Amino acid sequence: MATSGKLVAGGIVAFGAVFGVSMWYSQVYAYYEEVVGLQEITVGGEAFTVRDYKGIEARTSPLKMRGCFMFDDPKAAITAGRLADDAVPLKPPYWFDCFDTEAILADIKAGAATPIMAGLDDGDGADLYMAIYPDGRAYRWRQVNSKYEGRH
Repeated sequence: MATSGKLVAGGIVAFGAVFGVSMWYSQVYAYYEEVVGLQEITVGGEAFTVRDYKGIEARTSPLKMRGCFMFDDPKAAITAGRLADDAVPLKPPYWFDCFDTEAILADIKAGAATPIMAGLDDGDGADLYMAIYPDGRAYRWRQVNSKYEGRH
């Protein structure tokens, strides 16, 4: 009897471990697609040339999109968007290292980066936000828009 109990307990632990690793992998890696080489980004309906684009996206959620890139004309991009005092970059998976959420947020709060809403309802209940630096560095992400906040 003790042997079968150990087998059952061992099976439960093994199942839990496999399930836990599978869940972790699906959240951190499985659904993300890398996006590189984008040459144009739309801000406020206007197309802008960008360089050195590195990003991630997922079909499973519009909120998984992040991007790091350079604007050739950051002032024009800022003007095309709408200043956004509610911009809060969402944390990407740890392996997407060009997007440092804490640093971007700190720079927004310190005034070193200008936060804009670049697109209203850009993807299934999410708005497109960017943080743009005077030297042209820029970061983009999506946030849930007010139209969908509070829905469950």
